[in-house]
Amino acid sequence: MIEIKNLHKSFGDLTVLNGASIKVEDGQSLVVMGKSGQGKSVLLKLITRLLHPDSGHIYIDGDDLSTLNQKELEKCRLKFGMLFQSAALFDSLNIYDNVGIGIKAYNRYSESEIATITKESLERVGLVDVGTKFPSQLSGGMRKRVGLARVVAMKPKYILYDEPTTGLDPVTSAQIAMLIKEMQDDLNVTSIIVTHDIPTGFFLADKIVLLDDGNFSFVGSVEEMRKSDLKSVQDFISGYKEEADIKFR
Repeated sequence: MIEIKNLHKSFGDLTVLNGASIKVEDGQSLVVMGKSGQGKSVLLKLITRLLHPDSGHIYIDGDDLSTLNQKELEKCRLKFGMLFQSAALFDSLNIYDNVGIGIKAYNRYSESEIATITKESLERVGLVDVGTKFPSQLSGGMRKRVGLARVVAMKPKYILYDEPTTGLDPVTSAQIAMLIKEMQDDLNVTSIIVTHDIPTGFFLADKIVLLDDGNFSFVGSVEEMRKSDLKSVQDFISGYKEEADIKFR
């Protein structure tokens, strides 16, 4: 379980988080929505301790991140996988090596085991024939799928997604969203998905929050958000049509 309590973070005069609190239960898919510049990506960096909060606490399975030493923090980070906006692949490595790079760092798998895990991870995201290609040879959607395969190979307990459909066309965005949904159901992981893409957010959320002006102005289900008359919610979803909903096959 991930629990965030009274989190504050500022950059100079810019306040990004101002007392935000939320709890993410094991196996839950939490979608964090909000307009650009509201601190959604900052929240993910705080959860993985890539950034330090000004005040407040983040608990991972009961452990307060602020009390962990470096070795304990590194062990805690192994529970996480993250899919970045750009997929963050290494241009100089082929796809097999990109997917396997994380598990190689464990130093506990043989080369044959690494090859098997890498192949299985690529199969899971529907990319069985691209292992010898390089990132520059793949489309944006395929690179996102490779990034997801790399995450899956690590067998994390928690997966964090930072704008997983940004820069993709609507059809490819829906494909990525359905793949994330399959990962969630098949692997029973806990997910936090940061997005301003309303169809993707509505499709993936067990619980949905709206980050606005440094805090969560809305916390609830998708249906509760659809029906909410809060101004922050209405301002965010105005113009959204239910016809844009993603349908899970």
